[in-house]
Amino acid sequence: MTQEKIEDAEDAEDSVTVRLGLARSISSCSVRRAGEILVGTAEFVVSPGESEERIFFRTEMCADFDGYGLEKLLVGEILKSSIDGKYAVVPLCPLLARHLLLHGEEFMSEGGVFRDPRPDDIRLITRAARSDVQECLSDAPVIRQQDISVTLRLPFSTEGDECGPSFPTI
Repeated sequence: MTQEKIEDAEDAEDSVTVRLGLARSISSCSVRRAGEILVGTAEFVVSPGESEERIFFRTEMCADFDGYGLEKLLVGEILKSSIDGKYAVVPLCPLLARHLLLHGEEFMSEGGVFRDPRPDDIRLITRAARSDVQECLSDAPVIRQQDISVTLRLPFSTEGDECGPSFPTI
């Protein structure tokens, strides 16, 4: 599912589209300039449960468009769509965390809810990322089959639960 919001501009080349792309594992909110040029994105996982939450773990903005207010537009749409969908926001990415630190009271006065990240959020994101990789691999066309032996070297321990106890805590 994709929702779009278009910011009007005097010149068609200056128009901006904000898209909310919902997926089974990792969803995103993206900002695109005219011609579908991707200039910013925020990735999140929706946590299942009694109260659904959007855990934002990665936000990137193209440095070439710094100063155009596109960060503010992206964050604004993230927060507005979260209020509209009755999702709590969990900011793992520094951009959103900083915004909520400075403007959290305003967000809550508009009906928004947010909470501090917890270690379980990292585990959920890891499971979603692994699921997303599996989906990509299963959807990819098979050109030729061959046996390949790969040793995965991770920068953390995977002993303990399925995601490993040595993930960084927030």
